Amino acid sequence: MKTIALSIASSALVLSLGLTALAAAPLAQQAPIVEGKGKPILLQRMVVTATPLPN
Repeated sequence: MKTIALSIASSALVLSLGLTALAAAPLAQQAPIVEGKGKPILLQRMVVTATPLPN
């Protein structure tokens, strides 16, 4: 029973540390908009992650 209680307490601590790190992260700024000929153009960078395919 003691092991279960310690496991739950440590899991809660790790979860709270993870949530604190996410809350402290800076908010993304609004991307600038440039007026185009027909419609506005949104200038924004995207981060893409990929994993290698199996052989």
